[in-house]
Parts: sequence; structure tokens; C-alpha cells
Amino acid sequence: MDGQPKSVNRLKGLKAVSLLTLLSRFTGLARDALMASLFGTGWVLDAFTVAFRVPNLFRRLFGEGAMTAAFLPEFVRADQVRGRDAAADLFNGVAWRLLKILVVFLLIVEFALLAVRLFLPLSERSALLCELSLILMPYMVLICMAGLYSAALNGVQHFVVPTMTSMVLNIVWLVAGLTATLMYSSDASRIRLIAVCLVAGGVLQLTMTAWKASQYSVRMRVGPAEQAARDNTTRVFRAMGPVLVGLSITQINGLIDGLLAWILVAPGPGGISFFSRFLLPEGTAAALYLGQRLFQFPLGVFAVALGTVLFPRFARHAAAGDHEELSRDVLHGLQLVLVVGVPASVGLWFMAEPITDLLFRYGQFGASASHMTARMIAAYGLGVWVVSGLLIANRVFYAAGDQVTPMRQGLICVALNLMFDFLLLPVLGGPGLPVASMLATLFQLGLALEVLRRRFLEIGHAAFVPVLWRTALATLLMSLAGLAALTLVSQWENSLGEFTYRLVKVVVPITAAVVVYAAVLSGVGLSLTRLLKEPGLSK
Repeated sequence: MDGQPKSVNRLKGLKAVSLLTLLSRFTGLARDALMASLFGTGWVLDAFTVAFRVPNLFRRLFGEGAMTAAFLPEFVRADQVRGRDAAADLFNGVAWRLLKILVVFLLIVEFALLAVRLFLPLSERSALLCELSLILMPYMVLICMAGLYSAALNGVQHFVVPTMTSMVLNIVWLVAGLTATLMYSSDASRIRLIAVCLVAGGVLQLTMTAWKASQYSVRMRVGPAEQAARDNTTRVFRAMGPVLVGLSITQINGLIDGLLAWILVAPGPGGISFFSRFLLPEGTAAALYLGQRLFQFPLGVFAVALGTVLFPRFARHAAAGDHEELSRDVLHGLQLVLVVGVPASVGLWFMAEPITDLLFRYGQFGASASHMTARMIAAYGLGVWVVSGLLIANRVFYAAGDQVTPMRQGLICVALNLMFDFLLLPVLGGPGLPVASMLATLFQLGLALEVLRRRFLEIGHAAFVPVLWRTALATLLMSLAGLAALTLVSQWENSLGEFTYRLVKVVVPITAAVVVYAAVLSGVGLSLTRLLKEPGLSK
């Protein structure tokens, strides 16, 4: 290796992205707390979470997933080889084609939903779900286009504005929730107003990213494109098919879980007695959604930020055929997944109930709803490191132009998730859904790492052993410290006010756990500050 200067800038931008993502996640938690306080885990919030899953799924697949994975390597290659004008031409072709596809899909879905609402007899519960879906579907187009602009900005090494868009939506959401509370007494009217405001938030997100991208000469233009840009656009969309399937697995599994949580509410499908052991209590869909939101907090602050910064690097190394540097960046990313993801998983598991009580247990969100949500958070929490590792691994395949391997592995994951759902629902109830997803994702991660080892990595698995045992030791001692602090604080319940007690019950154990974890890592010779700059302990 030629030295320190190169490695110092290896993760340039990660701190800024992580900080902005952290702020975004905090505003997201605030909005979720407001929603839980306003609506509890009843059928109104259930309807909203199911309706919002479809545009949110498209956001993750097209706005941040398959489109980014297929587009960004081509954009970076064009920018490096032929210059910014060629990259801008590629963006223009992809943007117009994507917009046409999204608008056609939107019109089909909106007409279908409108026909269902007008001509079919629906229960109050189903009618609200249909209305909210009608309102929220346009958000799909707005956020997917904003996601494409964000991918282009990441390709030119600008990460700030794309990371801020989620925070902007959360602020709009919070204002909408507070306004709806003042304007309406009906839960249904409140949730409709919030849905309308989310679409307005999507307009703001798209405007922000388009404005910033224009400063880098990246914009949508009217006029014929050059033949090279048309060819590259076609290549991006051809690559999207397998990428779409490969990257969508986690989202598809989440959508399946949400639909099962909605469908399997008593009295069960068709009243068939066989399904009685699979029935779930009302509010499971909302609890599942909140569990996913908490699970996405460490995932977004760390894994998504890390993947955002590393993906353009992977693409550059792959385009240059530099397998040594690619291998070092992959090693770096996976080492960080171990050091940050493993303790995050364990901490979210044992702190699930105190966190749920602090964030959500207000208003209509009572003790039973809090307990149900905490179980979901604990189940999802155990998989933070798994999903983080898969996110990094799949980006290596996409950067190298291999869209098929993640797709094949992902299809296996979907089948496994359904099988685990069937096996675990009668045993674990609602938490069986996230546990099934995490087990299936773990299997997919194992497959991905084995293929990476054989095809891309010049550094062997021995490089992970020093980091792994240090992380395991530090996580064990961290857990003991956190649980001891949690037990101590639990004795103060009657001597503190309700909110103060809940706050202390979260802050004290987490502080103790973080301090012990950092101290143990330092004591065994693993510096997290240094690891953020370069791979460590490779021997």
C-alpha cells in the first residue's frame, strides 16, 4: 500500500452522512412517537402503515435501490472516462425513461383504486385503506425521482443534500400531525390530512435534490440525446431487472410481513379453523411498522451511511480493475459492520422495552401496545449486523457489474422467509415475522460472503478474526454492564416521575454500555477512531 494519505480519505464523507442521518432518524422517531400517541395501534394506523408501504417500497427499490445500483456505476464511469457532459446526458436519458414508467404505473394503480372505492362494498377499515392508498401513491413518483437525483449527487461525491431529504420529510410530517390534531377530532380525518402533507413533502424533497444537482450540471432537459447516452440508458435499465429483484428482497420480505400482519387479524382468512393458530391481535401491523422503524435507526445511521460512501469507491475500483483496493475497501466495510453492527444488535435487543416506553407509550398507545412493539423491536434488533453486512456485500456485486448473483440469492431468501413465517408464527406469534426475515437474510449473507471470498477478495477471512474476537468480548461485557444498569435503574420507579423514570431507564444503561464497550475495545488494542479511517488488525 502506498501510504497513509490514501487511507486517511478512504471513508471521506462518512461522518457528515452519519451525523445528518442521525438527525434524520431522531426526527423520524419524533414523528413515529407522535403517530403512536395520536392513533395507538388501532386499525387507523394499521391502514396508514399498509398504504404507505407501497410508495415506500418503490422509494427503496427505485429511488434508493435498484435504480441507484444500476445507474451509479454507469454514471461514475461516464464521468471519469468521458466527462461531466456525458454523465449528465446519461442522467437525462435515465430520468425521462424512469419518469414515464412511474407515471404510467401511477395512473394504472390510481384508476384501479378509484374503481374499487367507488364500485365495491367496503368496510370502514378497508375504505380508509383504499383512500389513503389513493392519496399516497403520487409520493412514489416524487421520491423515486428525488432518489435518482440523489444517486447522481453521490456519484459526484456530494452527500449532504441527499441525506437531508429524509429529515425534511420528517419535519413536514411532524407539522402535519400537530396541525391535524388542532383541526380535526376524527382519527380518519387526521390521517387523511397527514397523507396529503406527505405528498407535499415529496415535492419539497424533489425540488431540493434537483436544485442541488443542477449546480453540478446534472438536470433533466428536453431534446434528443446522443447515441452513446441512449445506449448507456438502455444498459442501465437492462441491469435494473436483476438488481431490482436482488435489492428488493428485504423490502419484499417487509411487505409480505406487513400484509400477513394485516390479513391474519382475527377471525382469520375465511374463518377456516386451520388458520386459528396463525391469528394475530389487532395492531400487529402497526407494531411491526414501529419495530422496523427502530430497527432502521442504527441501520440508517451506520450501514446506509457506510454503503452510501463506499459504493462510489467500489464502482471506481471495479471500473479501474483495481482488485487490491476493492478488497481493502470491502474488508474495511465489513470490519466496521462487526464493530458497530454487533453491539447495536445486542443493545437494541435488551433495551427494546425501555426504548418503546420512552418513545411511544403515551396517549392511546398503552401498555399492551408498548409490549407488542417492544417484542418486534427486539426481534428485528438482532439482525442489525446481518442486514448491514448484506448491504455492503451486495454493493460489491453491483459495482462489479454482477446483478445476477444477488438476485439468485435473494429469491432463495424470499422462499426461506415464507417457510420460516409458516414455522414460527404458531410458536412466536407476531415476532415470528421479523425473526423469519432475519434468519432468511442471515442465510443470504452467508451465501454472499462465500461468493465474495472466492471472486473478489484478495485478503483472506483471517483478517476478520482479530476484529471478531475483540468485538465479541467487548459486546459481552457491554451487555453485562447494560443489564446491570437496567436492573439498578428499575428500582427507582417509585421515586421518580413517570417520564423522568423512562428517560433515565434508557439513558443510564445505554451510557454504561457504550462506555464499557469503548473501554474494552481500547483495552484490547482496537481503536474505533483509527478503524473509521482505514482497515485495521489485518494480521
